[in-house]
Amino acid sequence: MTAKEAIKQISVMLGVARDGETTETVVEIQLAEYELVDGTKVRCEGDSLELGKELFVVTDEGDVYAPEGKHQTKDGMVITVDAKGVITDLEEVTEEEESAEEVEAELEATEGNEEETTITLSGEVVGKVMEALEKINANIEALEGRVDATDEAFHSFRNEPAAGKITNNLNDSQKNQGELADARWQKIVEFRNQSSK
Repeated sequence: MTAKEAIKQISVMLGVARDGETTETVVEIQLAEYELVDGTKVRCEGDSLELGKELFVVTDEGDVYAPEGKHQTKDGMVITVDAKGVITDLEEVTEEEESAEEVEAELEATEGNEEETTITLSGEVVGKVMEALEKINANIEALEGRVDATDEAFHSFRNEPAAGKITNNLNDSQKNQGELADARWQKIVEFRNQSSK
């Protein structure tokens, strides 16, 4: 069914035209057209974007409902569309958001490239980075001092013997016991000699 046939059926149903009559009514519809950042063209009925209106994507085969999600126009509008192609939210992109998106786009463009990327930092940022690096450097030096002290203590401990030198004192013990036995024997002999007198 063509558009003309559809209009004819609707006008018959509304009683504006009869079945045998042919009425041609030209209805001029204004469509506001916008271009998205990726180059896609979109249209909306009326002369501007408004909540509740349907958003269409312009294709070679004809206009189709815009897919669900957020779409950004080149003039800085973010259009949120639901699953039915209806505009549910309109936002203007701020410069900060644009710069963040530009950075993301640049990162995506440079991914895979092995070219060197140059980043420019402000003096304040550089100062804060240097201050943080100085603190980290001081902590590293303190840790190095502790490691050196621990290493030194370990080496001195490692070089000490585990216990006193073990000697074979069995001979000394036997000698002491022999001397004790001899001394007892001498006492007994002296006592005996004294008793017999």
